[in-house]
Amino acid sequence: MGVLAHWKQGHKTEAILIEKLSELGYEVLKPLNGSLRYDLVIEDDNGQFWRIQCKTAWIEKRSGVLRFHTASTGGAATRANNRQGYKGQIDYFAVYAPDLKECFLIPIDHAKGTEMRLRLEPTKNNQKKGINYAYDYLLQ
Repeated sequence: MGVLAHWKQGHKTEAILIEKLSELGYEVLKPLNGSLRYDLVIEDDNGQFWRIQCKTAWIEKRSGVLRFHTASTGGAATRANNRQGYKGQIDYFAVYAPDLKECFLIPIDHAKGTEMRLRLEPTKNNQKKGINYAYDYLLQ
């Protein structure tokens, strides 16, 4: 997938997430400045504002987990081969998985490293510790 295709998918993901968050009753705000570290701001029923970074997830064929990047992969960060995380700059990742046609909302504190893996099915050895299940974060 080329740069243009990533750009288009990013806009599609953002539009789908705006629709889903609005449908769930959140007020969704879109900053005019496109160079901010967050894509959206949502306001909940209590008047609390939350910064949202939108991401597109994909299913890893080999392991069957849902994956998405939790660090910036564009601009100067990529040229320097140094991805920049979002800790302290966002509150949640809003994630759209086109293969599942599902949306997820994940607190930044649950994302470790430069990517997050969400299991779609239980582990074969029934491991529970350290496992993030996709449907625990499902927006519905």
